[in-house]
Amino acid sequence: MKDLLARARRHLTYANVVASLALFIALGGGAYAATALPRNSVGPAQLKTNSVGASEIRSRAVRSSEIADRSIQLRDISTNARAALQGNQGPAGAPGPAGPAGPSGVGERAAIDSGGGRALGSALGVTHAGGSNEYTVQFPRDVSACLYSATLSAVQNGPVLEQPPAGGRISAQSAGGANVLVRTYDGAGNPIPAPFHLLISC
Repeated sequence: MKDLLARARRHLTYANVVASLALFIALGGGAYAATALPRNSVGPAQLKTNSVGASEIRSRAVRSSEIADRSIQLRDISTNARAALQGNQGPAGAPGPAGPAGPSGVGERAAIDSGGGRALGSALGVTHAGGSNEYTVQFPRDVSACLYSATLSAVQNGPVLEQPPAGGRISAQSAGGANVLVRTYDGAGNPIPAPFHLLISC
């Protein structure tokens, strides 16, 4: 027994004692931390940055409420998810019912020179007294419920391209049935004959 103790004393150095104590504290402290931490005591303050990886996150644990708005980018979404969002998955659905018919757009048009001549368009004729600023334009159908758009414009009158008066004005209104009454004025508001375009939308 004395020989055993003597051999132990010869091997008992300061370094051995310190190493043994360090090992004991490390093992004992780790065991305490594993068994004595209160429930829900570890939070963001105890976690180091990037200390939690994908393998530590439970499946389906991250939901919409945990993701900040507008934080997901296109590259984060799988190609299958992108195709599903674009409606490329599965067969195309049946077409829906047809919507109501839209407006028909411009139905009639006319280009009239200052003398009441028809240069272009669908007008059947023009009634105009020489020197007057009034033109009654006749069309092939009832346009009394349509909308009129008249503009002073350059119009070809034979070999001459007639120009409208600078700053002039023009008005258009229904004259009943298939007729539209157009009046033209110069820049000072005086009635004068002038070339114009007339568009009718029904």
